[in-house]
Amino acid sequence: MSGSDLSISGGNTIDISSIDTDTDDQTLSLSGNDLTISEGNTIDISGINTDNQDASEVNSDSPVDVDGDGNTEATVEDVIQDIAPITSKAARIFYPPSIAIDASTNGTGRTVDLYAQYVAQYGTPAVASAGAPAAIPTYAATDLYYYITYADPTVFANMSIDANGELTYDIIGQPADYNALINVVFVVK
Repeated sequence: MSGSDLSISGGNTIDISSIDTDTDDQTLSLSGNDLTISEGNTIDISGINTDNQDASEVNSDSPVDVDGDGNTEATVEDVIQDIAPITSKAARIFYPPSIAIDASTNGTGRTVDLYAQYVAQYGTPAVASAGAPAAIPTYAATDLYYYITYADPTVFANMSIDANGELTYDIIGQPADYNALINVVFVVK
């Protein structure tokens, strides 16, 4: 406070020269739009510009087409609206690491823990770029849905996955070229 001006963060200043300041200690309190000074003096600060803005009022420094539709998004709100559908779907779907499944002999009721394989490989990657963390972040087993999008029907049968990512399957034949395809997809809940 300097002279008869009371400064509030954001560069706003209130002239308090009309308030009787010839008393002992003063207490300031703020309730809604009322700034109250002890001894009952109140100032309505609703007209003070606090520079609050909505996302639609904040222009982008460098407008860009974030979703590839040919329209440049000029405000923060435009960017949020155009990128939300992309990130809400695509970023939640990912392929886990490759997993070797032995299909050299027929058998029923075999299992592989897809989640455990994912955590093991992401937790100890063989190589990482300079400065990268030692482990790749992972989700909890219950944070994911598990899918098989394709499995060679001449090799695999009776496939099911439990809620924790354990795949149960039967091997009904050997792949002709010693390589069977199975595509696994994880989706973040």
